[in-house]
Amino acid sequence: MKITPDKKAGQNFKPFELEINPITWKQRCKLNDMMIKESTAGTVPNFSFWGSVVLECTDLGEDDLNKYSTDEIIAIANAIFEVANKKK
Repeated sequence: MKITPDKKAGQNFKPFELEINPITWKQRCKLNDMMIKESTAGTVPNFSFWGSVVLECTDLGEDDLNKYSTDEIIAIANAIFEVANKKK
C-alpha cells in the first residue's frame, strides 16, 4: 500500500510503499476498540498507540519502526485503519 503524507495535518515526507498484513476480524475489533477508547477519552492518541497499531498489523518490528519518522508512523497507522474498515 502506498503511504502518503496528510498535507492537511502538516505531514511532509516522501511517499513510500509498505505491505499491510490482511486484517482478521479479531484484529479489526481490537483496532476499533483501541480507537474508540482513545477518542472517548477526549485526548489525542499518544505515540505508543500509533506504534502499537503498526506493530499489530505489519511485519515491522520495533527496530524497524525506529527508521520511520513520527509522521510516517502515524500515516501508516491511519492507512491500517482505512484498510481494516474499508467496505469489502
